[in-house]
Amino acid sequence: MPAAPPQDSTIAVVGDGFGSLLVHATARYVGFGPEQIRIYGTSNTAIGAYQRLAYNLGQTVLRSESESHFLPADWPTFAQLDAWSHRSVRPLLRSIRRRYNPGVPEILTEATVVQKALGWDEARVPVRIGWLQREQQPLPHFVLYDEQANLVGRAKHVMLALGHGPLSFPPVLARARDDPGLADRIVQAYEAKRYHRHGRYVVIGAGIASVNEWANALDAGAKVISLLRSPEPDEQDLNTPRCFFEALGIDAYQGLPLEQRIAFLGRILKGTAPQRRSWREKVERGIAEARFEQVIGEIEEVGPGPAGLRLRIASRHGPDPGWLDVTGVVAGTGFVKSTLTLPLVRRLVEHYKLAVEDGRVVLETNCGVPGLDLAESRLAMMGLLANSVVPHGDTIAGLKYVARRFVADCARSERLRLPSLPVRLAMQLSLAGQTARALRRLQPAEQLS
Repeated sequence: MPAAPPQDSTIAVVGDGFGSLLVHATARYVGFGPEQIRIYGTSNTAIGAYQRLAYNLGQTVLRSESESHFLPADWPTFAQLDAWSHRSVRPLLRSIRRRYNPGVPEILTEATVVQKALGWDEARVPVRIGWLQREQQPLPHFVLYDEQANLVGRAKHVMLALGHGPLSFPPVLARARDDPGLADRIVQAYEAKRYHRHGRYVVIGAGIASVNEWANALDAGAKVISLLRSPEPDEQDLNTPRCFFEALGIDAYQGLPLEQRIAFLGRILKGTAPQRRSWREKVERGIAEARFEQVIGEIEEVGPGPAGLRLRIASRHGPDPGWLDVTGVVAGTGFVKSTLTLPLVRRLVEHYKLAVEDGRVVLETNCGVPGLDLAESRLAMMGLLANSVVPHGDTIAGLKYVARRFVADCARSERLRLPSLPVRLAMQLSLAGQTARALRRLQPAEQLS
């Protein structure tokens, strides 16, 4: 059962997704008691938001690799858990070649095991935080209020794990969605949708979400027009270069001036897709069947048409493609990157005059919020909010990196005594064993290649 407000705690996490689970699991692992941690959010499971988006996208495997999982310590890796659960060396061989990708059902199963075993829901206060106030007396701490300005808790250390902002649409499509006659034919890749077998669909972008939608539409028997603003994106297994999934790469990135970090993010956080056999074969088959084509350009006009929509496409890289009659449009354009679209962040920026650069709150290299973050009372951000410090901050690996650093800082501030190695090992092995038994009941996911 969730906890009833108001609640006082040593650590508070604002948000109820993957980030909250990783902070909670890490804090329990290093010795914080269950009464010292509170999660603020309305979802009764840490996997809810991701599960909905993955289902809408038709995603079956993660781009993450074997080390990206929810156990407090890295070992055993997910490939090792998979290998043990199904008595097969294949996951290990794929992991060695960096070709192992955890399946969505498997990773969500592990997350469910961890949240249940460590009491994540019992630590949750089922409210949405609308405001937090820095107080200095009698000791530095934060006071938390819900969206109706009711006091719901106090905490010495706070992590903002608010997730993504709203879905992003090109302006011309955002305006077209205001027309009731067109709205249901224009969707985002992360929204629920259904392809008609004989339909013809434009899929915007060539990142991981768009590539998934190419495959989904082709599997349904539809025709696909891949619409790109510019030529093909870089082929890249992960959503940032592999070096940034290691501490040395993150340290080098954090050593850059903020302006260079923001410019670099603009280059690497563009559409990238892994070059994997299963998707390539579907596209090649679609081309051979005259059901897949690629167009370079941007939509400039949208209106009703005989097939559902009529689009005018203009290109900066050659002749204009002109008018297209299609059944619908799917925008693989991700989420609005400006953190000011999140009400709590916007209020903090306005009240505390926080510095903002290119829509991102300027953070310290430990993801702390300048002016509010103290060594003895931390306020930090994680996920997409922190990718100016950790470029892969919204991946499981990035969330785990930030969670560990934050919890370690909290433990030092509280002079927390680390549990003995046998105690920590027992927790890790117990969680690993429960996960392995749960995975044994699942069919192994088909890999990307």
